[in-house]
Amino acid sequence: MSVTQLIIYLVIAAIVGLLAERLVGAGPWGLIGNIVVGLLGIWVMLNVIKFQLSGDPVIGGVPIITSILGAILVDVVLSLIMRGRGPRRTWSRRRI
Repeated sequence: MSVTQLIIYLVIAAIVGLLAERLVGAGPWGLIGNIVVGLLGIWVMLNVIKFQLSGDPVIGGVPIITSILGAILVDVVLSLIMRGRGPRRTWSRRRI
């Protein structure tokens, strides 16, 4: 893999991760998190599930719509895992 291919992968992963974050409504993961979610989404859809839509536009060897679907899948799974983490926020009724 050349440096230009790596840069293309990272840019596509960042865009796909950002789109997945906006569509799912989870996060914010930040730029690095979006790149990781995008890369994981590309990898899961192409190597684990081995799913690719026919007629999917390809940029730099990366199918775009399939990558978006993979990033959405990864984002949903991560948000479900991370849901129980962090400080608990309590809700109280305001007295009037």
